[in-house]
Amino acid sequence: MWPLSRKAMPKQFQKLVGETSMFQQMVEMVLSGFSKTDVFILTGKDFVDIVKKQVPDIPAENIIGEPEMRDTLAAVSFAAAYLEKKFPGETMAAIWGADHIVREKETFIKALKAAEKLANEENVIAKVDVRPTFPSVHLGYLEIGGKVREVDGFEVYEFRRHIEKPDHATAERFLEEGNYLWNTGYFVWRLSKFMEVLEKHSIEAFTALKKIQEAVGNSSEKKIIEQEYSKIPKMMIDHALFEKLEKADQLEIPAVLGWTDVGAWNVLKDELAETLEQNVVKGQHIDIDSVDCLIFQTHENKLVATVGLESMIIVDTPDALLICPKSRSQDVKKIVQKLKDNKTEKYL
Repeated sequence: MWPLSRKAMPKQFQKLVGETSMFQQMVEMVLSGFSKTDVFILTGKDFVDIVKKQVPDIPAENIIGEPEMRDTLAAVSFAAAYLEKKFPGETMAAIWGADHIVREKETFIKALKAAEKLANEENVIAKVDVRPTFPSVHLGYLEIGGKVREVDGFEVYEFRRHIEKPDHATAERFLEEGNYLWNTGYFVWRLSKFMEVLEKHSIEAFTALKKIQEAVGNSSEKKIIEQEYSKIPKMMIDHALFEKLEKADQLEIPAVLGWTDVGAWNVLKDELAETLEQNVVKGQHIDIDSVDCLIFQTHENKLVATVGLESMIIVDTPDALLICPKSRSQDVKKIVQKLKDNKTEKYL
């Protein structure tokens, strides 16, 4: 989502949809079903102040700064281990991806509560996912088996396997076969169950986290956390853990959430437009004969004029301007890589 999303202010903290950030919208939705004292936020240490400013109702002690960025294995495992030490025997709902749009908010809360019940009754990782609506190559998938039960009005299916981002032909087959779900990143588990699975499949991470647990609440807590956190393998939790799960470890709850992972500008455009041809505009704009475009303008006193454009993305910020076809929105990450290669840090 460059050039709006930057290292100092990533997309989840930006006002992309509505008058608040997607992060604020996710927290607000969670608070509609859970107490603010039960909501914990794990974020990069550089974003702790932003989090405190955007969600001031969350207790400051519930905002945990990750010692360093080490991908999702470290982040999710750290959250689980930290909370197990503070709340032994409890169940945790892990929600990562604060850049999601969820239209069916009541269903989302009900599905999480149903997953909590399932996780406790079956001692499994209970996952809330959604059925794919198009052959995405930018999302992970899960293969499911037959229906095994119902819980609070939700059907529960056998889990078969996690699949990371497939190629287009495979994604099309998944869509046609109908027994695959998109990976939303919404998990519910007993904290003890998660630590058990972690010990089995990622002993390096488990060993470091047990030492962190022992230090929580002690005078050496900060030092030990920083020291041991760096020993957790830097990798995606999908590869390190979830792709290794056995069928008995997990059960699936497909839910109709009106869910979108806003990972690129074309996704945002299609999500906000009522029809494919409609332009989506933020800021001052005047147009002649343009269709299916996103014009995202962040200057209060600047006008963007377009003539005869079709399926284009225009994002104008104070120090950078992006213009690209909608069909090549995913290539924006290549621009970011070029900026890194050229050491043009000020634009990142």
